[in-house]
Amino acid sequence: MFNKKARTVMGHVILWIPKFIYLIIAFLSVIFLLGMLIVNNIDASKAEAKILMNRIFYSPNAISYLDSDIGRSYPGIIDFEKFQNLDTEPNFLDSQIITYGENNGLIAAKLTLENMDTSEESIIFYNKNNYEFWEPRILPTVEGGSGSVRDFTEERYVLIKNLEGVEKGILTMHVIVRK
Repeated sequence: MFNKKARTVMGHVILWIPKFIYLIIAFLSVIFLLGMLIVNNIDASKAEAKILMNRIFYSPNAISYLDSDIGRSYPGIIDFEKFQNLDTEPNFLDSQIITYGENNGLIAAKLTLENMDTSEESIIFYNKNNYEFWEPRILPTVEGGSGSVRDFTEERYVLIKNLEGVEKGILTMHVIVRK
């Protein structure tokens, strides 16, 4: 049927078919792995929210109790007077303690301090206008808006220092970060 030369060529072609298949599989695997390693979208919103929470919680000028005699702040103890005074307009927390600029369009927060002994709640805001604007957008049912912001909530057990003494409480920080 075939002459000797044709059989030799045909034999080589048949032997090369599995090699081509393995080569294609290896090539596609490399393409797939490179596609997995290349990051197209970096989302730093969780880190931004955590940084804001820590700045509010640990800053001696924000809500933490500051011992004026030795100049030491106690992050686990909330000064209730300072906490209530931050709710005034213009908000001292927005403008001087933790500022992201005059027209902050990046991040907003709601701080809720609940006294566990008396069940009283005190609420202050950081960037209140944007918080109220963005809060409805965190719901997944909002059409076209749920992906524009991300929210993060953290609860911390704290002590509340007021005029009567020290009481137990829970500080809830709800931060909304714009993507």
